[in-house]
Amino acid sequence: MLTAGQVLYDNDTRYRGRKVEVVRLEGSFAICKCGPRQMQIRLAYIFDDGEPRRSGYSTVAPKEGARATTNDRPLRAT
Repeated sequence: MLTAGQVLYDNDTRYRGRKVEVVRLEGSFAICKCGPRQMQIRLAYIFDDGEPRRSGYSTVAPKEGARATTNDRPLRAT
């Protein structure tokens, strides 16, 4: 259950490391604050299962060493 004061972590790779704080809940939105800016985040985009995603917000902090790779092949020696 999401509560006021809880910290959310942005899953978007463009905003790596961004954290927002939940100020209040209004209907199907969470009103959050990131610095001086307030934003509305739809509750459907907030996840608490810890699975890696490319978008949305997570209540679970991301792992430090885990990064999504697009190429799982080993590098070739030249």
